[in-house]
Amino acid sequence: MDMFRRWLPPILYTAGIIIVTPFLPDLIRGASSRWSSPGVSCFVLKVEIFLAAFVLAFSIFLFFFRKSKSVFLILSLSSIFLLSFFIYQYLPNPYEFTHLPEYAILSLLVIRALDEKHSKMGRITTNSYLLSGFITSVIGTGDEIYQHFLPNRFFTWYDIFLNCLGGILGLLVFWGAKGQSSATGKI
Repeated sequence: MDMFRRWLPPILYTAGIIIVTPFLPDLIRGASSRWSSPGVSCFVLKVEIFLAAFVLAFSIFLFFFRKSKSVFLILSLSSIFLLSFFIYQYLPNPYEFTHLPEYAILSLLVIRALDEKHSKMGRITTNSYLLSGFITSVIGTGDEIYQHFLPNRFFTWYDIFLNCLGGILGLLVFWGAKGQSSATGKI
């Protein structure tokens, strides 16, 4: 029963992705008809900037308390977001970058489910990170394959790349936070 309870959040989150996926074009069209299309794009960009600023602030906070891991964390997260914003300028569909936070959250849920037993001991294995990244990548790839069979949705390798990148982002955040909590003795 404990294992089911640990895996329930990532399963429900993945089910939510699968259920919402067919309706996203209609939601975007509805939002664009209600508000101007540039206004919707601006809103999405503001959400992405807010998420980037939040994660960067979190990384800077960790820098002051756990310098050895946080420097790598800050550089990694900054690189991911700078790359995202650079590519954002050249994309015909600005909604693509919602993949990053979507799959970052999924990877956080998966690593928490995998590491429930390790969190009590205060350690996490590299295999847990690799397995979480693999599971998140498989789900992200499956989501794109699923979209291939839906009307008004398309399979793209670029979206798979963004799904995997989002998963890596979530794991980096978890790694930085876990390193901080282990350093303070809190789990």
